[in-house]
Amino acid sequence: MRLRSIKSSFLFLVGLLFLASFTYIKSWESKFVKVNKDGTLSYIPDEKGNVIPDFSLVGYYGGNKVIPDVPVVKTIAPSAGKSGEEIIQNAVDEVSKRSPDKNGFRGTIFLKKGTYNIPGTIQIETGGIVLRGEGNDTKLVATGTAKRTLIAVSGKGRIMEVADSRTKITDEYVPVGAKSFTVASAKKYKTGDKIIVYRPATDQWIKDLKMDQIVERNGTKQWRASEYNIEFERVITKISGNKIFIDNPIVMAMEPKYGVPEIYKYTFDGRIANVGIENLYCESEYESDTAENHAWE
Repeated sequence: MRLRSIKSSFLFLVGLLFLASFTYIKSWESKFVKVNKDGTLSYIPDEKGNVIPDFSLVGYYGGNKVIPDVPVVKTIAPSAGKSGEEIIQNAVDEVSKRSPDKNGFRGTIFLKKGTYNIPGTIQIETGGIVLRGEGNDTKLVATGTAKRTLIAVSGKGRIMEVADSRTKITDEYVPVGAKSFTVASAKKYKTGDKIIVYRPATDQWIKDLKMDQIVERNGTKQWRASEYNIEFERVITKISGNKIFIDNPIVMAMEPKYGVPEIYKYTFDGRIANVGIENLYCESEYESDTAENHAWE
């Protein structure tokens, strides 16, 4: 009788523990972001107005277009007599000579399954080209011990400042996450202009961050202000008086005590666009788990 009582008590205790394991626990919520009932997010500012930056507009055309399925114009496969780099690069160079369609695409190069050994770097220097494989069955292997990029996508030229377009940001503090700020004069700007938001670095900023006091190790380099002037590309979405609104948020607070921030218009004539890299398995050879003398990107 006593044994039965002990068994009953034990089963009762197990039952309580089982029920306790399913006790509702209120979901954790950050003091900086809140999930709304419709699934959207609300960002809660701190005492200076800083919020978590909202990058919901990143992606293909800011999420306003569906990524297209670009037609195949060239099909290639591994060959015993040629390196994978030669096969792919020749295809890229060939498709680069095609005229782009109305959407800016020259076409897709389809890489059939197999292993493509790449001793150097695949260079894509013309817009409108897509490299597409068959998933894990299309393998690009960066061979050798050279530190490099496996596939480099780059146009020519660089950002060029439009002369006499620079103006100062006059706010005492522009918080992280802000999508607007006030300038000395917005007369030279209009909606749709591409601008650079320029945040200079100063010795005082580096000193306050203590990045001039990094623990000395082999290869340690203390920060220098001249190396940390930062330029952010943005597009003007609205202008109200001298207040300028931009498409994507500020990601580093700006305040005059660390250098007066500015904006200016720019051009980039050699920039390319509409390049895709799809369904490829890319890897690098390496000598050991700590080796760095191999392809990185």
